[in-house]
Order: sequence, then structure tokens, then C-alpha cells
Amino acid sequence: MNNKVKSTLWFLLIPLLCLGWNTSGVAKPEAGACEELGALAWDNWTSLDAGGSGMPAGETVRDYVRCKSCHGWDRLGMDGGYVRRTRTAERPNAGLGDIDNTSRNIAPGMGDYYHVRADEILHAGTGRAFVGGSGSWVPLDNDSTAADKAAHAAGYTLGNQHPDFSTTGANAGDTVLTQEQVDCLVAFINFGDSDPRFYFFGIDTKANPVWYNIHPGANASAGQSFYEQNCWDCHGDPATDYNGGNDGHPTGGMLAYLGLDGKFSEFVHKARWGIPDTIMTRPAIGAPDSQDMIDVMLYLQELLQTEFYITSGISGTWYDPVRDGEGFMIDVEVEGRVLVSFYTYDTQGRQFWMIGDGVVDGDKVEIDFITTGGGIYGPEFDPQAVNRYPWGTGTFTFAGCYAGTADIFPNEDFADEFEPLVAEITRLTVPTNCGGD
Repeated sequence: MNNKVKSTLWFLLIPLLCLGWNTSGVAKPEAGACEELGALAWDNWTSLDAGGSGMPAGETVRDYVRCKSCHGWDRLGMDGGYVRRTRTAERPNAGLGDIDNTSRNIAPGMGDYYHVRADEILHAGTGRAFVGGSGSWVPLDNDSTAADKAAHAAGYTLGNQHPDFSTTGANAGDTVLTQEQVDCLVAFINFGDSDPRFYFFGIDTKANPVWYNIHPGANASAGQSFYEQNCWDCHGDPATDYNGGNDGHPTGGMLAYLGLDGKFSEFVHKARWGIPDTIMTRPAIGAPDSQDMIDVMLYLQELLQTEFYITSGISGTWYDPVRDGEGFMIDVEVEGRVLVSFYTYDTQGRQFWMIGDGVVDGDKVEIDFITTGGGIYGPEFDPQAVNRYPWGTGTFTFAGCYAGTADIFPNEDFADEFEPLVAEITRLTVPTNCGGD
């Protein structure tokens, strides 16, 4: 089994507390009944298990009032699993294509720098009426007029705007969130141990399907044990389409489901908190915590054996820890070209550097290195005096965004001063944001 990992991280550098997942000695907070109710309300607040009493009269399409529909299962909006989610007559989205490009990312983050408040859930006086959800959808076809297209564009955004859940706003008199649901949604969203950064070390939203880097504290063997003890009876072998206690869901089996775009975000929410008004209750799935979730996700991700390919998230400083004192600066360009600078020493111990570029080929890139001579430091520097000499090649192969191999081969002209080198490289630096354009 091969745990391939894709890159392009949007996460902040994970604090020490998170890196010390199993070794810090600090107990993770326990989820209480309110956090659990809030998690179910996030899925579908109209359901009985989530404290609801059915659909509002002003909306007939459930997805147009669900929290997860615009914010995503991971609460990251377009910064997470819903990056490519588009609006249809049956669902809103996380902002893709909207005129209103306000971020739907409301994940508090491990720095505890942001807390969601009740008024941000209620949207009293600022949210849309329920009927402005699916009712604003204007379909387009080959005969659509300019007016149809304008109405479609306006409705595309309107249907994605936040509903007013207050008892005094646009939906007063209709079914809205209860006070308990509001309080528990706040408790759930602000519950640190359910933040996506406790599950994922990074998400590559450029990859299709979205790729999730499972938290490095995960243990695949423990995940297999958890799956066999708590999931097997309903879902069976992850690789098969099993009609157990889950009535054949997900279709095609667990691995087929997780291979679709953005499904790890959905999986970790449902597998930890359950699905309202179904047999998949939290007690039925073993009342898992965040450690159970990263373990089982790593186990399932390894079974997927998904191939890795280089993206801009590889960019950064890399080195072999057993050769501390030399390293590589790697920069992945938009068009798939990769620039590498190699800082090392010759066999006489003199500092030496070389630079080169190549084109991405899946999980690897071959670099043609050159070195220079003839330059003079300071105001006397003359670029016309700089000579460039072919040095050799370097083949860089990446198993993921934190692990790779550098195979360095000097050519005949430099063979007396350098030997072939194989280095197992890892990241020295983690960019604060590898998303970008």
C-alpha cells in the first residue's frame, strides 16, 4: 500500500501543540451533547435528531437551508472540499461563480484567532428570505435571452446568500433555528478539536479531486482496527459495494466514494458525528474522537493508492536531515517548470552552488544544472563576464508534499570534484499559504 500525498497547502504552519498530537500529554477536549447537536444541525438543522421540526414553508429544497451547502463540510468554503462546487436548481455552492465573492471560510483555526458568534449564524436583518433560495434559480439553455442570462447571474448569487434565521427577520413566522440549535452550532463551530486543522495538515484545492494531507499524528494500523470494529458491519470491505446495515451507501463502496472530489471533508464529519435521522448515530459508530478520525482516514487513503503529482505546493526549502548544512531551493512555476538551486560543497570542502530547471513529469522532474564563474562581487560586477558551465543533472521524485528523493549526477567535467548523490529530502520550511493562482 502506498500513501501518496498531494501538495499545495493553504494551512498556517501547524503549532507545536498539534504536532505533539500523541506526545504532548495534553488531553483533547471532550465533545459534549451540545457540540454533538451542533454538528448534526450543521448537516441538516431541519431534522429531528438535530433538534429541528421539518422544512420551512418558504423553501422546498433542503440544501438551500443547510449550513454545509455553502460553507462545506469542513467549514472552509472554497478553501476546502467545495472549491469546485457549482450552483444548480438543487443546491447552492461555496461561492464559485458568484458575483458576491465573500469568503465562506468560517473554520476558527488552531490559533484560536476567530470565534463564530450567534449573530453571525442568525443574520438578522441581513439574510435572505427562504424563498430567495432555490426560487431564484434561472436555468439557461440554447434559447436563453440576454435578460435570461442577467437573471441567471443575479439569481446565482442570490440563492447562495445566507438565510435569515432570526425570529424577527425576513423569515419571521416560518420555521427557523431554535435557540438551542443556535447555541450548539456556535459551540460546534468553535470546538477546537473538530476544526479541520486537527484532521488535515493541508488541503490541495488545485488537485482534482481535492487532495487531503492527513494529520501526521495518524496511525494507519489503528485506523484499520477502528474501521473493522465500528464500520465494517454497515460498510463492509472498503473496496467493495456492500449492502449492509447502511442500505448500500455509499454507492460503489467506501474507496469509490472517497475517490470523488472533496469527499474526505464529508467523510470525517459524518464518521465522527453521525448522520441525523439515520441508523448512523454517534454511539453506533463508537463515539470517535479526532485521533480515531485521522487514523481511519489515513488507513483508507493508503488503500486508495492515489498517484502524486507535483504542484506549486512543493515550492520551498528542502534538505536531507542526515546531511544538514546543504540543501535545495525549489520553485514550481505556473506552467509546470521547476527551478532548483542546490547549495553544497565539492570534495575539497569548498562551498559550491548550482542552478537549473526542468518540466514537471507527474511526481518527478529532471533538472539540468549549470554553475557559473567569472563574476565579481560588489560594484564591479559585470553580467557579461559571467560564464555558465553545464554541471550535470538532478532527478527529483516526490512521494508527497513533505517527502522526496534527489538523485544528483555530475557530468564528466566535474566528476573529479563531485560524486553521484542520493538524498532523501524533506521540507525545512512550510509556506504559510501555498494556494494562490
